[in-house]
This record gives sequence, structure tokens and C-alpha cells, in this order.
Amino acid sequence: MYNLLQSEEFVRLEDEFPFLRRAREHFSGLRGISCVILDIETTGLEPEQNEIIEIAALKIEKGNIEEVFNSLINIHKPLPLEIVRLTGITPEMLLEGEDKASALQKLLAFLKDTPLIAHNIEFDVPFLNHHIQSTLGVALNNQLICTLKLSRRLLPSLASHKLKKVAEHFNIPTPLVHRAPGDVEITYQLWLKLIELLEKHGISTLENVLQYGV
Repeated sequence: MYNLLQSEEFVRLEDEFPFLRRAREHFSGLRGISCVILDIETTGLEPEQNEIIEIAALKIEKGNIEEVFNSLINIHKPLPLEIVRLTGITPEMLLEGEDKASALQKLLAFLKDTPLIAHNIEFDVPFLNHHIQSTLGVALNNQLICTLKLSRRLLPSLASHKLKKVAEHFNIPTPLVHRAPGDVEITYQLWLKLIELLEKHGISTLENVLQYGV
């Protein structure tokens, strides 16, 4: 059975038959979940007023990184100095970035209907959805897992549940905080640690996680 679950044919068929994903979860636990870990950098906190300047995502299969998505976005307007200081992203870097519509189109193709994981996903996905809807006329409808919410439930004694602080709790290196590729890598490492805690609580399927992390 293990060899079947690892086969390329089984992975291919999972996209067409969702019940096969549940079979993988049953036999492989949370590491068997196919998911995408996502992070964005923006020019502010309000989707209607601010822009997305960087998107990074990791496609995870059987607990391993299978594909990487990374895009800087040319916003065709000045970049606030506080964002330059916070992220290290400069206007010159964005001049080499992609057009927003092109970047978002590629992101949608990368994500498909795979469950999404992010730290404070209630910021990232609504922000993305505003720009996806206004630019492309569609919306994300993926299942969502928030490592921020999970860390609050699983590690209630931590003084802070910011990504860097939770990562430090697990001794996860944090060299590139506030850059999307760095944050998405940290979130991936954090997700692996949270899996261990979740399974100690008897939570071993995507459905269980979705119910637990609300």
C-alpha cells in the first residue's frame, strides 16, 4: 500500500479523484496532505488601497517541497520608504518584476484547488482575493489552514505568536523575515513542527485540522 501511495500514477489521479487524497491522509497522516504554503508582501494593510509586491509559495507533497513559486510585482507607482526598510525590497527590484495580472495568473495555475497554509492566512488570502477578483474576475476558494491560529491553540503559553517568535520556539532559523521566500520557508518548517503536535492530539487528517484550527 505504501508503494501505491507514493507512485506517480496515484499522485496524478489525486487531482481527479479527491477521495484518493483522503486515502493518502488515512495511511500517511498529515505529512500525506498535498498543500501549498503561501506568503505575500504588500505596501500596506488595506487591500483596497495597497498593492502586492511579492508572492512566494511552496508546493508540498508527502512533506517535501516539490515546486517553488516566487514573483516580484511591478506596481508602477512609488514604493513607500517604510516598506523598503521593512522588507529590503527596493523600487529598482520591482522594476524587474512581473505585471500584476501575469503574476496572479501564474499563481492561480500553481495553486489550483490545493489547500493553502499561511501564517495569519486571514490577511494573505483576502488581500490576494481582492486583487485577483479586481484583476482577473475570479477568486480563490481553496481550503485554508492558518499556522498562526494553530500555534495559538497548540502553544498557548508563548508570549507572542508572530512567525519569528514561534519559529524561535522551535529553533527554526529566521534569516529573511519580511521577504516572502524567507517567510514561506519558515512557515514550511513550522508546519512540520506543528504536524508533530497535532498528531499527538490525535489530529491526523485535513478535515481534523480544518475543524481544530477555526
